[in-house]
Amino acid sequence: MRRNGSSKGWYGSVCFALDLAGALPCPPITLNNLPRNILLQPAEVMIQGQIMVSDTEEEPSDSTGRTKRRRTYAWIKRDLAKNPVNWPDVQGACQDKRPIEWFENFLDEDVISLLVSESNKYAVKKNLPGDITTEDMKCFIGILLVSGYSWLPRRRMYWENSPDTKNELISSAMTRDSFDFIFRHLHVNDNLDLQDKYTKVRPLVTLLNKKFLEFSPLEEHYSVDEAMIPYYGRHGCKQHIKGKPIRYGFKAWVGATRLGYVLWMEPYQGATTMCNPIYKELGLGASVVLTFCDVLISRGFDLPYHVVFDNFFTGTPLLEEITKKGLRCTGTVRENRTSSCPLITSKLLKKKERGAVDYRTTHDNTFIIAKWHDNNIFSIASNAVGINPKQSAKRFSQSEKRNIVIEEPHMVSIYNKYMGEVDRSDENISHYRIGIRGKKWYMPLLTHMIDLAEHNAWQLYKINHGKLDHLGFRRRVAIALIESNRKNAKRGPSRPSHHEHADSRKDQMNHLVIPQSKQTRCRQCHKKCLTRCKKCDVGVCVKCFETYHS
Repeated sequence: MRRNGSSKGWYGSVCFALDLAGALPCPPITLNNLPRNILLQPAEVMIQGQIMVSDTEEEPSDSTGRTKRRRTYAWIKRDLAKNPVNWPDVQGACQDKRPIEWFENFLDEDVISLLVSESNKYAVKKNLPGDITTEDMKCFIGILLVSGYSWLPRRRMYWENSPDTKNELISSAMTRDSFDFIFRHLHVNDNLDLQDKYTKVRPLVTLLNKKFLEFSPLEEHYSVDEAMIPYYGRHGCKQHIKGKPIRYGFKAWVGATRLGYVLWMEPYQGATTMCNPIYKELGLGASVVLTFCDVLISRGFDLPYHVVFDNFFTGTPLLEEITKKGLRCTGTVRENRTSSCPLITSKLLKKKERGAVDYRTTHDNTFIIAKWHDNNIFSIASNAVGINPKQSAKRFSQSEKRNIVIEEPHMVSIYNKYMGEVDRSDENISHYRIGIRGKKWYMPLLTHMIDLAEHNAWQLYKINHGKLDHLGFRRRVAIALIESNRKNAKRGPSRPSHHEHADSRKDQMNHLVIPQSKQTRCRQCHKKCLTRCKKCDVGVCVKCFETYHS
């Protein structure tokens, strides 16, 4: 072993001779008493006279035992030269549909039949009558949508005989017990696939993903990112992401358009996430993006879509695979995933003026990697756009205490413009998310899929020049579902609320006994009476009048 006098630690090659039994011929030095900084150095190991030289470009073996090697690239200091893409105008004519018609594109008879049949099967297994009808399920979904913008802390309060909480639309459309029965037995699938942790909701996710893709607008740019579905119970797939608006819940991979229309959603479940298995050796991030690219290609238009994603997904193998598929991509990239691209170090680039950029392109002009000085130093890669034409960007200078204008690379402009699409859909859904919660772990996923269908329906409505905002659209859909599928049976007499006139009846102000023509029940003794309180407007017999108001 060699030690350099100008260095504080050991470095360089460390050579040991080992026999098959693992004995060391040079005592007293053993592998067990070497310091950590020596053990982390590149080494040459001699076994029975053979020398194995460590390769810094070699990665660990995959599950098949094959050793993966990173590809080396020849880098050139030039901009990426790609022919401009003329995106065809393939959108159809605007459709004048009512909000409920847009919503029923997704929650159509197939989805409703799935919910009704599986919920009835689940109820029968519990020795209860499976008599949920299609009209009941549609009315139930309408009530769930109402709870998103008319939220109450307890779902039974919608039926409570209290002027501050009772919702006449809901209480007159479905009884409380009927709603509770459907809510307790809402079901999609049994535990048929033990490898899939989301098998309880898999049929609904698959069916709605198919419909989202079928009715999706044909656009050039798409983004892939993660979304959080709030959940605070216990489950193996529950995630905690610090700094997110929703910190606890289920994580899902989402592909969306520029305005937030969601084409594809896949819940994250670790190593068993339902992505295409042929991409497994490329890693989780690349598998997610390539699976979404396959979804885009399955539309059959053979167009060069442009997919944008962040540094969790980006790597040089992903850029190559997307290029092979004939698609384009842009994404920020971590410095340890640039395949040894000889860019200027972040420390040196930070000393240059704001807006400085360094870039390299592969010798075959496949993709470009650049490093740009903005508020911080970050790297970005693309196989579609390069540095030029540069854009002007306004930034606030902390040193000069004023706004300044800097040059922004074209690839950064594309990334900033199209990256926030999934976050936009999350924001739209969060404004009116279904407020009725259940105890089953999969209930947040089922209600999220309903919210997602309503949100996508609103996006299509806006694309076709609809005038309603998101709240107005949701109200129209909810009212249409409830009024078209309500039961016409008139609600009979019900018990008054325990909080009725709890305080005002004891204020000892303007309480007078007046006669009434029709007999009612006394609020105190519950016997029939012909008198009532003028202020409280409830039936009270004369002998109970003082007791009721004290």
